Amino acid sequence: MDNIITGAIAVSIFMAFVLGLAKSISALPFAVIVIAVCCLILTDFFQSAKQGLREERQDKSDTAP
Repeated sequence: MDNIITGAIAVSIFMAFVLGLAKSISALPFAVIVIAVCCLILTDFFQSAKQGLREERQDKSDTAP
């Protein structure tokens, strides 16, 4: 669960920085790249969180008497 919290904080800080940078530069090719990278980082975060929760549940069920 700690990984999800820290991951969410990291993703939000990264996206705020990169989206702000894209807004200040205001060049279309850079904005397209930033949007693509943000989509990829969100996809990776959700897949990692899903896998982490699945492993956490499995570990709990393995140690149950």
